[in-house]
Amino acid sequence: MIFRKASKKDIYDIEKLIEFSRTSLKNDGVDQWQKTNPDLYLINRQIDEECAYVLDLDERAFAYAYLSKNEEPTYKVWEDKFEGDKYFVIHTLMVDGGGVVEKAGSKFIEAIIDFSKKNLKDSLRIDTHKDNFRMRGLLKKYNFKEIGIIRIDEDGIPKDRICYELIL
Repeated sequence: MIFRKASKKDIYDIEKLIEFSRTSLKNDGVDQWQKTNPDLYLINRQIDEECAYVLDLDERAFAYAYLSKNEEPTYKVWEDKFEGDKYFVIHTLMVDGGGVVEKAGSKFIEAIIDFSKKNLKDSLRIDTHKDNFRMRGLLKKYNFKEIGIIRIDEDGIPKDRICYELIL
């Protein structure tokens, strides 16, 4: 397995990850990613910014995330609760949970943590839907600390999300 920057050649695999994630969330009763976001326009923009990463097995991307170096404006409400100041904000994280790679989510989080440490980050930030028990379980497994509720715009509709931080 290789953790690497995503490229345009990964678009087909990432499109499959979006479809898998959207269906999985819907089947779990989670009202997240059920309209247009994320879409290929967003993914292409993230890849163009050279901050998108995949976990690759035999030249197939089975996990994807965008690691932003920028402040997340929706997190500002909790800025006094965050401990780290050199961080990545993880966006658009998705994995193939269809058994291609056992414990794909854990392996991807571990790769992101390792990459972040090598890039001298002191923390990671991320947010997710309150009903996304799979992501929340993964974050709990890696000791991400729940910070508070934020409001995001998902397809033009304000939605609550729980933001987290992991001190590295």
